[in-house]
Amino acid sequence: MPLERILIIFVKYPEPGCVKTRLAQSIGKDKAAFLYRTFVELLLKKTSDMSSERFIFYTPADKREKLSSWLGGRSKLFPQRGDNLGQRMSNAFRFAFAKGAREIVIVGTDIPLLDKEVVLTAFKKLENRQCVIGPSLDGGYYLLGLSHFEGKIFQNINWGTDKVLNQTLGAVKRLGLTYSLLEERFDVDDVEDLVRLKLSLRRYRKAGSPELDFLSGRLDELSLNTH
Repeated sequence: MPLERILIIFVKYPEPGCVKTRLAQSIGKDKAAFLYRTFVELLLKKTSDMSSERFIFYTPADKREKLSSWLGGRSKLFPQRGDNLGQRMSNAFRFAFAKGAREIVIVGTDIPLLDKEVVLTAFKKLENRQCVIGPSLDGGYYLLGLSHFEGKIFQNINWGTDKVLNQTLGAVKRLGLTYSLLEERFDVDDVEDLVRLKLSLRRYRKAGSPELDFLSGRLDELSLNTH
C-alpha cells in the first residue's frame, strides 16, 4: 500500500566536534553535541503521533547502529547520499516519492521551536500547492515540501549561504511551480541564536507544553553562560 505522506528528518549523529561547530566555539563541543541531541529528540517527540510516515535520513553512513540504539529500533533509518546538501535532499525526495508518496516534507533539526502544527500546515498546503517552503532568518529554509519530485530545485544553489532561500525561490518560479511560504523561524547555529532561544522559551512556556518543558530542562542542565 503506497504511503500518502512522508515526513523526512535529516539527522547527524551527535559526535562532539562534528555537530553545531560554530556554537561549539562558544560553549564547547560536548555541550554543543548535547544540545544538538536535545533538538533531535525534541523534534521526534513533537512528530511522534503524526499520521504521516516518518523517514530519518542520517549521516555519517557508518553510524547506523549507534543511531538505531539512540533513536529506537522502530525508527526508519536511511543513509544520506550526495556530495552536498542539495544532492542529499534531492536523493531523499526521489527515494521517498519512489515509495508512492503524494506529499513529502523535509525538515532539519536546527529549529527547536518548530511546532508540529507547522509541519501539518505544510502537508495541508501541498494539497493544492506543488511546493511549500519555511524560510529561516539566516537566508535559508527550515522546511521544504513537494507534491512531486523536482530535482532542479536543488541545482545551482550556494548551500550554506544566505542566498539559499532566494535562489531556491528563483528556481521554483522558473519551473512554474505553485508555492506557498510558511512563517519565518530561526535556527540555532551560534551563541546569539542560543540567547534568542532562551528568551523565546520564556514567552512560549507561559502557554504550557511538555515539549518546551523538556527543552527548557535540557538547557538548564547545561548551565550555559550566554550573557
